[in-house]
Amino acid sequence: MRNEAVSIATRRLLPLLGICYFINIVDRSNISIAALRMNPDIGLSTAAYGLGAGVFFISYFLFELPSNLFLNRFGARRWIFRIMLSWGIVSLLMAFVWNDWSFYAVRFLLGAAEAGFFPGVIFYFGQWFDRRSLTRVVGLFYAVIPIASALAAPISTLLLTVAGWRWLFVFEGVPAIVLAFVVLRRLPDGIEQAKWLSPDQKTDLRAGIAADGAVETHGRSGVVTALRDPQTILLAVQYFMLTLGQFAVSLWLPQVIGSFGVGTVGSGLLSAVPFALAAILIPLWALHSSRTDERYWHAILPIVAAAVVFTIGAFLPANPTLSITFLSIGVALSLMAASAYWSIPRILAIGAAAAASTAIANSLGNLAGFFGPTIAGFLVQATGSFHLVLALLGVPLVIAAVLSAITGRMGERERTARAAGVLQGVEPGPVPPEDSLTTRSNRK
Repeated sequence: MRNEAVSIATRRLLPLLGICYFINIVDRSNISIAALRMNPDIGLSTAAYGLGAGVFFISYFLFELPSNLFLNRFGARRWIFRIMLSWGIVSLLMAFVWNDWSFYAVRFLLGAAEAGFFPGVIFYFGQWFDRRSLTRVVGLFYAVIPIASALAAPISTLLLTVAGWRWLFVFEGVPAIVLAFVVLRRLPDGIEQAKWLSPDQKTDLRAGIAADGAVETHGRSGVVTALRDPQTILLAVQYFMLTLGQFAVSLWLPQVIGSFGVGTVGSGLLSAVPFALAAILIPLWALHSSRTDERYWHAILPIVAAAVVFTIGAFLPANPTLSITFLSIGVALSLMAASAYWSIPRILAIGAAAAASTAIANSLGNLAGFFGPTIAGFLVQATGSFHLVLALLGVPLVIAAVLSAITGRMGERERTARAAGVLQGVEPGPVPPEDSLTTRSNRK
């Protein structure tokens, strides 16, 4: 019976939120395609573009935690509506930038508007699904990133060549505004508000979450619990290291491909290759993680493999085919690792602590979105080559792999402690088969 309830909830929630995330990825990343025409039109230098691409993540970092706490307080439906409406409006403003400072300002506003969307959805899914089901749902949801990136590149390229870069931002900003009102009308705040679930199905979903042994926290105490939890902080640093290279590559990829002498259309289309590969691999990887009920090694192995691929790619001869191949494989592996990362539990809590811990991890990880493109921009401008950037990408990835191993051992110790009933404030109860620090949202 529980599997039936999980299937119904998945069919009702995942498509709508997946489409919203698709538009989110498009509106965040379309500057990588628009830059092919926008940069020369408004006089953006390489370094200025890198800074503008990255400043989005500064405001995202600043507003992420408050946004997630407001979502927990006001409910997912209304807060996700607010996020989508504001980011759609700001996306339209990108069509009116005229110099580097206006570019910086609108990108900063876009980061503030979008802050909290992705972790808010992960937090929201935690209201509905037990740990094992959550792994599959998050894996499928995260697969939207490469799918959106793969489709966005040719769509944005077509709009760029047919209508110009200003209309590109207009056409890709409007859907967020429309979907905001769909969310307001269709998305329930939680299990109890879902009219399409029977009472027995609601009971089954609640029982699955309760079986994970989560402990409820509220308000300020929940936030303090998350901030003081060592595993939450380590996982946040891990996500920063993991995404540093991912952002450095993805936001520069069309221009890197263009440097090989490939035209505008070709650069846009070839930019979709690594994301198309990741779109195939991520769901398969998530399914394997769910079936084996293992989290940490599913994050560690692709991280290490990505580090090796980027390092080898840095020392290859200047060959467009080889370079694009290794870039594609490296980006796909880093996305696989990131999808597995979001299935790793953070804290044995629901409610405010869950909202805070998810936001802390995502906000610090997205701060890498500022440093990655900005550092890459200055290095490319100083050296005239992207090879040094590739050579340095392996370092943060190795650090991320080490941190994954450390948090895995911490999770095992916490699981053992919980089994003995010695975790502070936690009564002995059912022990999840793998990780005890399971993040669960507050069901009201």
